[in-house]
Order: sequence, then C-alpha cells, then structure tokens
Amino acid sequence: MELERAIDSRRALWTLVWFAVMSVGINSWSSWSQWPGFAIVAPLVTLVGAIGVSLVWLVPPHWTSRLEHAAVGVAMSSVVVTYAPSMLVERFFNTDAAAFNQRATWLLARGRDPYAAVFHGSSLALDHAASYWTYLLNGGHVDQVSYPAGAFVLQWPLQVLGVTRLGTNWLDLAAWLAASLLLYVWSPAAAKWLAPLLLLTSVFTFSFAHGGTDALFVPFMIIAAYRWDDFVVAHAPRWTRWLSPVALGVACSIKQTPWFSLPFFVLGIAMESSLLGRRPLRDAARYVGWVALPFLVINLPFIVWSPSAWLRGTTLPMSEPLIPDGQGLVTLVTHGVATVLHPQRLQLAAVLVLVIMLWAYQRWYAALKPVWLFALPLVLFVPSRSLSSYLVDFVPAAFVAALSTRRVVVPRRRVPWSMGVAAFAALALMVSSFLGSPLGVRLDHVSATRVGLRFTTMSLTLVNHTNGVVHPHVLVQVGSSHPVGFWTFVGHPGGVALGAKATKTYELLAPAAMYTPARHESWLVEVTSASPSFVVTSGTLTWHRGPTHPLSSP
Repeated sequence: MELERAIDSRRALWTLVWFAVMSVGINSWSSWSQWPGFAIVAPLVTLVGAIGVSLVWLVPPHWTSRLEHAAVGVAMSSVVVTYAPSMLVERFFNTDAAAFNQRATWLLARGRDPYAAVFHGSSLALDHAASYWTYLLNGGHVDQVSYPAGAFVLQWPLQVLGVTRLGTNWLDLAAWLAASLLLYVWSPAAAKWLAPLLLLTSVFTFSFAHGGTDALFVPFMIIAAYRWDDFVVAHAPRWTRWLSPVALGVACSIKQTPWFSLPFFVLGIAMESSLLGRRPLRDAARYVGWVALPFLVINLPFIVWSPSAWLRGTTLPMSEPLIPDGQGLVTLVTHGVATVLHPQRLQLAAVLVLVIMLWAYQRWYAALKPVWLFALPLVLFVPSRSLSSYLVDFVPAAFVAALSTRRVVVPRRRVPWSMGVAAFAALALMVSSFLGSPLGVRLDHVSATRVGLRFTTMSLTLVNHTNGVVHPHVLVQVGSSHPVGFWTFVGHPGGVALGAKATKTYELLAPAAMYTPARHESWLVEVTSASPSFVVTSGTLTWHRGPTHPLSSP
C-alpha cells in the first residue's frame, strides 16, 4: 500500500509537468498574429501535454523513467517552439541590460573597451529607449556597462559566429535551458520533476527570453551549489572539489547578484573544515582563491585596459543613486502606500539583515546548511532596488544545494540577546526609511492630449522642509510599467534648486510617449533627490480620462 501511494504521488507530480506543457500551448494560442505557425504549434503542444497527462497514469512502473525523460524533452522543445518564433520577429530588446550587453559585445569584437563607452538610445536596439533606462535619483540614467565583464565576454563567441540580432536574448534562453537540464540530471529520482516544472514557469522563461540577463549566471550558480561541501572532503572526486568555487567565480564575473552568496559559501566551507578537524581559515582562503581565479581571468584584461572605467562600471549598482524599484519593501512607496523613502536607510538595514543571516548560519549550521540559498533572497528583499529577478534567481541553485549536500550534526545553540538587538535595529531602520518627509508635494493640475491620451503638462507645488537646498527631479508612476523619463521644468531645462524652507509652484513638461493610465486606474507623482537622498510621492491618485480634469483620491 505504501509503495502504491509513493508511485501515485510521483505520478501526480509529473502530471503537473504535463499540465504545464498544456498551459504553454494554450497560452501561445493567441500569438498566431506574430507568426502564423502558431496556428499549428499551439494545438500540437496542447495535445502533446494532454496525452502526457494520461500516459503518466497508464504506463507501467518500469516505463516511468523513460516517460519522465520524454517529459523533459517535450518541456524543452515546447519552450523553443513557442518562444523562438516571437524572438525571431522581435527587433528590439525589452531591457536596457540586454541592449547594453549586446552593444558591449559589439564593441569588444571591434577591439574597443566597452567600459569606456557611453551608450545612447540611437546606438542601442531599444524602441523608445527612455522607457527602458535605469534612472538615477539625480535626474540622469545609467548609460554605461554596469556589470562585470563576463556579462558580455561569454556572448562574444556569438558575435564572432554572426549572431548579431538580439544575441543576448538567444544566449540567455540557451543558458536557462542548460540550467534546467543540469537541475534534472543532478536531482534525485523523486525530485526530477522540479526541473521541467521550473523551466515552464513564466516567471523564469518569459523573462529570460525577453531581456532577463540573469539567466546567464543561473547554470553556473547551479554548478557552484552542487555538492559544494565536497571541497574539504579528501576522498571526494577531485572534479567536485574545485568545480564549485570555479563555477561561482564565473557566476560572480557575470553579475553582482551572486556576490551575495559568496560569504555563505566561504563560511560554509570553514564550518565543514572545522567539523572534519581541518584548518578552517586555510580551507576558506583556498576556496576564495579558486573563486577569484576565473573572475580575474575574465575581468583582468579590462582591469588592465582601464582600471578606473572597469571599477566604475562594475561597482555602479552599489555606488550610483539608482531610483527605487522592485517587488520588495520599496513597493510601499512606488505603489503609494507610503509617501516617502530614504534609500540609504534601507541599504543599511539590508546590510544588517545580511550580517544577521550569516550569524544565524554560523550558529545553527546544521539546520540552515540545506536551505540558506532559499533564505538568501530575504536580504535582497530589503534594499531600495529589489527587482523580482533578485528574489527568484537563486531558487534553482537552492534546490540543487538542498538535494546534493550532506547533512551534518552540530549542537543547537540559543538565540543570543545581541542577535535580537541587531534584528530590532534592522527593523527600526526599515520603519524609519518610510518616515519623516523632507519635501511636501502637491499636484495642482495635470493636462493630457485628447488623441492618444498622453500626458502633456502638470503644475506641481513643492515645499522644502529641510534646512538645505534641494534639487528635485520628477517622475510619474503609472501602473506597473517602468517610468519613461523625468519631466522637464518649464524655463529650467537644467533643473531647479529649491531653497531651504521654500515653497514654489512649477510647471513641468511630460517626456515623450508618457501615456496616461486607463480610466479609474491609480497613479502617482514621484519626486527624487540625490543629495540629500530621498524619494517623495504625491500619494495615490485616480485618473479620469480627459485633457484636463480635477484630481481625486481613490
């Protein structure tokens, strides 16, 4: 009886995989206008998924593994046949990161330093580039490479082979397919269904096929997580001992997100070394050395080429005042729940959360060893930049780590009072980030065109509550779409300076392609400042369609 239940549970899980294949076919049904072939592909994928759902329960147990292999092949094929046609007809990237990587690869292929280049919309495959820029609190936007060199060096072979049209998207999709295959191969039989199910999850695949450049480091993170604790096991295969740090070094050379995992890997190696009676500091240093090796191999040419340009680009996300954005705590201000944000306080709170998590990892190592990669996104949930990709990208690697590393036994320890104090300090910083508005914002009037319903002008009253001069910059948040640019102060194209304790009303012009919300949708005005660093909003407003209208709260 127990065996039959276990078999039925496994069948139920694989039924979800085949059902996901059906969903892919159903979701692609409406895409026939992009490519007429979808009129055949959509029902075919749907039919294959429906057949798979039935076969899971009909085939004898000794055919189970073969059907599971087939399911993975079908899942990968369905992703290719449903995403590739739309990618072939696309002319523009959907993110500035993908466009930057493509341009950087183009420059590298011509012997030019990508870190020394300034990117303009005219040089990038971006339609209405202002809709995709990453904006800064000081009224500017990111216009240079802002990742380690692996982000474009690994794409260089495609450039050489002649894949020059949206090559970043193709590379990212291929990397995600490879990551899914690794997850399938390295998962135990009872958990292999995870790989195709994650592959078919739109939060990953849709993003990675349309400009989500994080896909490139995901397979390397999976390799880094696989049996990472073998590094200090003398009888473990040699290849598994050095594979983890080398793969982590490559992942760190692609984007900054994997950097947050490095201290946990290093601390874990030290803990494993201590449990085996080895020398923890020496083993931790050796692990760091192996991580640094591929990172330097990939980045050293650019460091030598122009040290300052490389350092400026690689550290830009941490050093430049990027506007708050994402699905973390920052949502409270970008969606109008709170009307003020002090980004630097959130960054400090995130650092404290990271320290607390490392502290907890060291004290309760046995419990947290299998799951720390699942918990790591909690750190990235706190800062003022907490994009959804930061919160989900570690999940595939987390599954591999949880399913491949050895369990250990370590005596339990009590929660020290000092950890409670640190947690309280982090919470206090988070709360204070949304308190104390330095600027009053009142939207007096807004106008829009009759045809197309685009914003044209607004009248905005600002009240400086601080004792210093403030240089405000104005954005408008409409729905979940990305801001399309800063508004221009009429008569002050270079920006304005609002004196201490001053109150002033300004007229502003909307950027091009600044569309209004739909009738009765919510929107808000967002005022940013780099020094002092803050974001203040008008609070949530409700849109009433028309060229000129009264304002009302929802």
